[in-house]
Amino acid sequence: MKVLCYSKKAYDLALKLETSLPISIFSKYKEPFKTQEVVEDSFRKNEDLIFISATGIAVRSIAPFLKNKEQDPAVLVIDDQGRFVISLCSGHLGGANDLARTIARKIGAIPVITTATDGRGYEGLDLYAKKMNFSYDSIHDLTPLTGAMVDDKKIFLYNPYKYQEPNYPNFTKKMDSKIDYSLAITDEDKLNLPGYSVYLRPKTLHLGLGCKKGADYQALKFLIEDVFKKLNLSLASIKDMASIDIKKDEEAFKKLSEDLNIDFFCFRPEELSLLEDRVQGSSFVKKTVGVSSVSATAALKLGGELIIEKEVYEGFTLSLSREV
Repeated sequence: MKVLCYSKKAYDLALKLETSLPISIFSKYKEPFKTQEVVEDSFRKNEDLIFISATGIAVRSIAPFLKNKEQDPAVLVIDDQGRFVISLCSGHLGGANDLARTIARKIGAIPVITTATDGRGYEGLDLYAKKMNFSYDSIHDLTPLTGAMVDDKKIFLYNPYKYQEPNYPNFTKKMDSKIDYSLAITDEDKLNLPGYSVYLRPKTLHLGLGCKKGADYQALKFLIEDVFKKLNLSLASIKDMASIDIKKDEEAFKKLSEDLNIDFFCFRPEELSLLEDRVQGSSFVKKTVGVSSVSATAALKLGGELIIEKEVYEGFTLSLSREV
């Protein structure tokens, strides 16, 4: 966390912050520095940035480096009298709002939070999704729904797994075609929801996989897409994938892990065999690799209950478990 200060009062305030926060102070009262170099370094490293200065100095300094709220670091401004702590940039995803409140408590200042949802005591959907580890297609998809929340519109909420809900008083569970907005917290891919719809994807699904040596990745991709289409499930809800340890170097599995950006776990036969009594196995497979079913036991090892015990295609076996 970098703190830039320009007056002697600002430097004294930074020293006060240094007693309770892990900060690096940049001030002419310490040693010469160049503002643009410090700011550029903070944006490159996505490191919190605090100006103890006029707001105009901060705005002009960060303007050339701003990209979007998913990438920009938290930027705060504190007046050198220590009266106000302003959340200037990346209030939700960057954590500037929370940081402003924390610093304000430490120095006895007033936090200035201008985010519309925060001003109403509502929970921003981007912050909620981050807290719950839910994914969504694009930050821009959330904007119309956030606007509806700011205007206190009624929003249909579809939440079949009963996750903790965002803090908003105007959700309704009653389906009504006249409602203009919907929020779905689900691993289902597409639903017939009223109005403009946003999907938040919980990580509920575990992939268990087996294959013949050197099986083609495109066949694996087809198998997964086909299964998920039939079950109306979203690929974005896959949490992780697993197989037996002798398959740890299969190129198809490594590529799938990379493309879906999920962890790939490999288990020893003796670990998987503990789950054999919960699935249908093969004595031939047992003799070959030491466990009667690889994909199904691997999925169970990751967690949840099987919703697909085994699908087979072009040298691959796929199992799927759900954990909610």
